[in-house]
Amino acid sequence: MSDRPWYRQPDLFIALAALVVSISAVAVGLYEAALQRAHDRAEVWPHLEVGTFLAERGATVVLTNSGLGPAIVKSIAVTIDGKPVKDWAAALQTLLGAPAANFVVTTVFDTAVRPGDHVQILGLGQAQMPSPFWKSIGRVAVTICYASVFDQFWTIDARLGGRNVWRAVDHCPPQRADDDL
Repeated sequence: MSDRPWYRQPDLFIALAALVVSISAVAVGLYEAALQRAHDRAEVWPHLEVGTFLAERGATVVLTNSGLGPAIVKSIAVTIDGKPVKDWAAALQTLLGAPAANFVVTTVFDTAVRPGDHVQILGLGQAQMPSPFWKSIGRVAVTICYASVFDQFWTIDARLGGRNVWRAVDHCPPQRADDDL
């Protein structure tokens, strides 16, 4: 047995140095893992946009994913003057004052929109367009809640013919059972 005090033993210094190095390695590993998770989420970040386009043949409402990863549409709601409608036919009937005869609709609820995809969610022929077009179509708002593959959630609130507003949310509301959008 040595006559040195316990705190001056060389074995203790070696053990303490090994402990400090081990704790540092664990801390660096946890930090790198957090950075990698953030990078992975950014690599597959979806970003949906709703656009309204007017052409000689009519008008279209297009959903575009301008992000880097797929957007999984969890719910979609359409309102006119703040009042919900159950489908595009009801929306057009409200705008036109009569049932629309010829239009194209694509349902996007519970689908994935790949990066770079453009999905025409509504198409109107020239004869079906409300008048005045931009004032009438500006009454329509579309709210879409979507998720990334990492279950991060966002909503986009889009006024047709206007701007899109995005926000991160904790979860998506369920799709209303009677909505067909």
